[in-house]
Amino acid sequence: MGLTDQTSLHQADDVACTVHPAVLFSIVDHYSRREEVQNRVIGTLLGTVGDDGKVTVCSCFPVPHTETEEQVAVNTDFHSTMLQLHQRVFPKQQVVGWYSTGEEVNDSSILFHDFYGQEVDRPVHLLLDLGLGESRMSTKAYISAQLSLGGMVVGTVFQDIKLTVDSQADRVGIDTVLKTSGEGQGLLAGPNPTAEVDSMELVIKKLLRTLESVMEHVDKAGVGSTDPGVLRLLQDVVASAPRMPAVQFDQMFNSQVQDMLVVVYLANLTRTQLALAEKLQSVALSSGGGQ
Repeated sequence: MGLTDQTSLHQADDVACTVHPAVLFSIVDHYSRREEVQNRVIGTLLGTVGDDGKVTVCSCFPVPHTETEEQVAVNTDFHSTMLQLHQRVFPKQQVVGWYSTGEEVNDSSILFHDFYGQEVDRPVHLLLDLGLGESRMSTKAYISAQLSLGGMVVGTVFQDIKLTVDSQADRVGIDTVLKTSGEGQGLLAGPNPTAEVDSMELVIKKLLRTLESVMEHVDKAGVGSTDPGVLRLLQDVVASAPRMPAVQFDQMFNSQVQDMLVVVYLANLTRTQLALAEKLQSVALSSGGGQ
């Protein structure tokens, strides 16, 4: 019998979970590449567990599965193979739980949780709600506990645990790239994202000042103190601009800004990973651990 607690009445205070932003991006990417018949996706969470019980989720990988009303199945061979390959690169990371997309846990979640319970004593279930319905995008973390009645176990209940998204690691890496980007060290050299944002802000402020000057000039047109040639030039400029509804313009502008921010973030994240990889490789070589 599987029971799910959706009211946060049973919250586990002895366990906390920290997830890196790259994990959430990977889950969203997994969901976007799913088959059309799949309502949700699942995968394995990897990271570390501290002595204080704090779980840090550093990475993840998807796991194929089938889920119908009659049966639930997980591709265990794929999970084992991916785990072995991952631990070759990150030997200190271990299985800490699993993730799924959706608005709430269900009876099938109990079966998936039991499977990962064979890998770790207290697996963490990370539930990512993509906000496809009326709700906003959100994420929660759970652990399971046995529900007893009179000394007899009658089911399993999911307990909420404290969840935080840690962006400090990305911030440190980006700061490192920013400090070294001006030195022209190969792949580390590149544009400063902070400078790009500041430059855009200056351009927008300059544009606003120009528009204010134009509006002031037009307001004085009725007084007769303006140059007719300037007014005709402004009129030609306005006439040459494409007519576009305000809603459509806002959507296009917001889309372009979001695309630019995503590209800047991914570029900085890539440079950060390269910087960290070079740093780790130099440390390994200096300590005699390089192959």
